[in-house]
Amino acid sequence: MILFLAPELPDPPNKGGSIRAFHVLRRLARLAPVGVLALAERADEPPAVWRSLAHEVCLFPWRPRSLRARLQQFLFSSHPDLAFRYRTAALVDALKRLLIQRPIRAIHIEGLEMAWAVEDLLDRPPGARPMLVLDELNAEYRLQERLFRTNRGDPRRWLSAFYSGIQARRLRRYEARIVRRVDRVIAVSEPDARDLEALGASRSPVVAPNGVDTALFHPEAVEPLPLGEPAFVFTGSMDYRPNIDAVEWLARVVWPAVRSALPEAQLYLVGRRPSRAVRRLQEIPGVHVVGGVPDVRPYLAGATVYVAPLRAGGGTRLKILEAMAMGKAIVSTPMGCDGLAVMDKEHVWLADGEAFAAAMIALARDPARRKALGEAARRLAVARYDWEQTLAPLEALYRAEIFPKARKPEG
Repeated sequence: MILFLAPELPDPPNKGGSIRAFHVLRRLARLAPVGVLALAERADEPPAVWRSLAHEVCLFPWRPRSLRARLQQFLFSSHPDLAFRYRTAALVDALKRLLIQRPIRAIHIEGLEMAWAVEDLLDRPPGARPMLVLDELNAEYRLQERLFRTNRGDPRRWLSAFYSGIQARRLRRYEARIVRRVDRVIAVSEPDARDLEALGASRSPVVAPNGVDTALFHPEAVEPLPLGEPAFVFTGSMDYRPNIDAVEWLARVVWPAVRSALPEAQLYLVGRRPSRAVRRLQEIPGVHVVGGVPDVRPYLAGATVYVAPLRAGGGTRLKILEAMAMGKAIVSTPMGCDGLAVMDKEHVWLADGEAFAAAMIALARDPARRKALGEAARRLAVARYDWEQTLAPLEALYRAEIFPKARKPEG
């Protein structure tokens, strides 16, 4: 059996980490029975889509920490904030029981934020514990370093920069300890793999990029929403700091130039849990803070241009892969496409600073170029980024090192 540790199991899987977790679980279920240990804010039954894949699913009550608890941990611990985010004693107790009761061959840790659950196992020699595989959704220390560099130049964000600077240093120590002691590390991009290897991982990380369901995300899969013309769309969790930074920069710095050139332009910010800073952006003419939606595809289909104004972050962005699969013309910062095999002006239009607004305006005025970019992006998504291709290295790792005699599925 494989134990799969995940922070949450939303139904349906509809945001970055949970989308990857779902597809990774589906891949591992080809090899062996999988037991899932995950956290839940509500004591509901496990989602049907997860129960259909896993041998068993155990959910454990979890609540976000209070601001007071976070402040105490920030002041009196040398660990990064991420190491405390999901700590739940009941999950660790269940993990210990399962290790006694079941023949566990491997523990798959979905994200550094779940590594706390195996801290007691890290110091045991490999033969005295299951194989530990860490799926790093980002090189977390590098993400905070980028946020620090992005925010330190703006006096309004000095507090955020201060926080990120401290977190970056703490994460570098914590992340290094984890990647050196687990058996294998999986990275979602070559740049992330290099950043993690720099921490001293005992073996080079295996790169298994993020992907997209290219049948689900298809240009003709849904009816487009009537968003106006031209309509620019950004999607992503709106309580995630790199996304908050991205949309604030887009709406406050870039958007005025776009709106001046294109007075009818509309900007839609689509994603769950918009922060207060994000909600305030709807005061800007033409900006719509949509919030969470059950399906982002109608917004993608209705977009004239998809925008990815990311200035910090890591990994590879599922949001961009989804827009590519939907055949949309995309304007992205170079950071937004870091780790993706895209070519500027062929698959996406890469721009930064003042050039970002110029790219948005140019594509809004050029239907033929939008069509060419969108078709090329769709071809690349199908050829290289369908989940079946991107997770093949992960399955190969498990087959070679944990289940060498596992039978490949027929067909």
